[in-house]
Amino acid sequence: MKNKRTTYLPALSPIFSYWTIIILSLCFINSYNGDFVFDDIEAIVNNHDVYDTTIWEIFKNDFWGTKLSHEQSHKSYRPFTILTFRLHFWLRQDLISQDYHIINIMLHSTNSLLTLFVYNLVLGPKRQDISFYAAILFAVHPIHTEAVSGIVGRAELLCALFTWLSILLYNCVIYAKNSIRAWIAMSGSVICITIAMLCKETGITAIAICAVYDIVIVNKIYPIDIIKLLLFKHSNKNFNNFVNNNIVLRLVILFFIAILLLFLRFSIIGFSAPKFQPVDNPASFLNNIFFRILNYNYIYCLNIWLLICPIWLCFDWSMGCISLITGHDYRIFVVIIFWLLFGSLIMYTFMVHKDKTLRYIIMGLAILIFPFLPASNIFFNVGFVLAERILYIPSAGYCLLVTIGLHKFSARFFVPKMALFAYIMLIVLLFTRSWIRSGQWRNEKLLFQSALAVCPLNAKVHYNIAKNAADAGDINLAKLEYQEALRLNPNYTQAMNNLGNLLRNDGQLLKAASLFKQALNLQKDFSTAWMNLGIVQSSLKQYKKSETSYFTALQYRSNYPDCYYNLGILYLEQKQYDKALKAWITVTKQKPTHRQAWTNMIILLDDLGKTEEALEVANEAVQLISDHAAIYFNIANILGKKGKYEEAEIQFKLAISRNPTDPMIYANLGVLYHRWNKLNTAKQMYKKALQLKPDLSSAKDNLQRLYKLETSIK
Repeated sequence: MKNKRTTYLPALSPIFSYWTIIILSLCFINSYNGDFVFDDIEAIVNNHDVYDTTIWEIFKNDFWGTKLSHEQSHKSYRPFTILTFRLHFWLRQDLISQDYHIINIMLHSTNSLLTLFVYNLVLGPKRQDISFYAAILFAVHPIHTEAVSGIVGRAELLCALFTWLSILLYNCVIYAKNSIRAWIAMSGSVICITIAMLCKETGITAIAICAVYDIVIVNKIYPIDIIKLLLFKHSNKNFNNFVNNNIVLRLVILFFIAILLLFLRFSIIGFSAPKFQPVDNPASFLNNIFFRILNYNYIYCLNIWLLICPIWLCFDWSMGCISLITGHDYRIFVVIIFWLLFGSLIMYTFMVHKDKTLRYIIMGLAILIFPFLPASNIFFNVGFVLAERILYIPSAGYCLLVTIGLHKFSARFFVPKMALFAYIMLIVLLFTRSWIRSGQWRNEKLLFQSALAVCPLNAKVHYNIAKNAADAGDINLAKLEYQEALRLNPNYTQAMNNLGNLLRNDGQLLKAASLFKQALNLQKDFSTAWMNLGIVQSSLKQYKKSETSYFTALQYRSNYPDCYYNLGILYLEQKQYDKALKAWITVTKQKPTHRQAWTNMIILLDDLGKTEEALEVANEAVQLISDHAAIYFNIANILGKKGKYEEAEIQFKLAISRNPTDPMIYANLGVLYHRWNKLNTAKQMYKKALQLKPDLSSAKDNLQRLYKLETSIK
């Protein structure tokens, strides 16, 4: 009876445990059929690495498809994550958001199971009840919503997957029966760590977790032992084992692997740090080092609070969401309380030796702290204030600590049934919160609106609501929200640019030009604003200024097909046809699928009487954009004018098959039949065009002529 251990959280059979974790991890399934939202647009939809660049190019670019050598690159190097996005596209030949969401949910379920296995390693066979309850807490925690329901969170999911695998393989190294198996397992662990780092930079912290596991869990060496050894005050059998067994070799290997991976990582980005704007991480731009550190610590408090109470979740925490501490502020006391509590826990691990759970607490802290360090602003500045997705792996340490604490607490103050009931209620609440929150990630409208309740002073929230409203055609709401974004952040250049575009479309050219110029005064290398200013100047007949603006945009962004396209329009208006053609040729080289550039070239060449050249260009365009009706339409018009009626008819029908609702195709096909003397068929085409667009004057006039012709014949 003396050795019997009381179970305060009853253990379950392994099979039942596995299925329970898998089922609970599906709390994020509410987003399985969601759209591409927020960062997904730039990282996947607008990222050519996902669908048309060469595979090798992926390893030269950052996560967003920008060259790592480019000044504006974020230096986020995650090629293996991009390769998984590329695989989706290769399998389906299309960007289908549901595929990406389903894989993310499956990855989270897999990670939740692997988390259980890692907990089992840490706690041992006698504590698998704690492992199970910690794993289900990890499975349902709402802080994971961004990582699971946001497709770009794939980086965190893959990083966690290979981090857990590296720890499991490292355990095989420790208990390998011979050196061959040990080296195979070590190679596997190192490969997994490397893959984890190439999925997300934090993957390299798996090395530190493995080292702590080896020292504290396997060899039972406590922090106090290390301190005494360093002070030459203590030497016990544990340290004799430390010297005599293979732990030194393993730790040396881990150390050199860490150095090698860090060197490779920094060499890839050219040993240069990314450049961020003050709006990305305001605390890093404070001149006062005391307030800078104070704000960093307040952000740490908020990260912990989101783990404890994940009620307020937001897709973005920048631009006024968290105001800076720059003077007397009650939040200073929050930082003090945080360090009193968290610091006490850290001190506890250094001062206590005999507590049976101390080793598990240390391991929980290692999993919580080490993966968070790259985002802590300690070693380098990051490009965000707070990001929920970076807590994906650290939350595993938090869940372990909470479960250990609940187990210890219930042993002293609660009867077992009360502890179990409290834990079940917690899981139900977190599951419900994750279900609701994952639903908000299904589309941008829901996501952005949900952020208003959390960060109403965040200019970026209002900016994204405005952008979403503009895409949906609600121009009035878009204008109001852009204006609100600028009220909250008067230096928000993107909001100025987008509001300027709305005003330009409304014909308010002078107001639009003023906004573009204001944006450029704040950010001289804002190439999009330069292009938009050029468009406005062209509309105002300020052709020289417009050309200068376009060239300035191209100076800051040489690969800019939209700018070259508008430059071609400018030359067309000035009747500089050769220059217009050259500009559009450049467009098609930079972006071979630019439909309007191909169409304009065909039309212009035809208007200049260069019909053969126009047909050559059209045939080249068909090879690249075979689904574009306008190309076939223009080929048909050219062939029709040349009297090649049968060939023209084929091209018109191809155009109709691509776009059966365009009245102009039917109207022009009617003209072809009219010339071809197929009057009844021509009449049918004119009527079809008028069904689609009753006020189409060309079809009306031609139909009237046809009726007159029939009358005269009779």
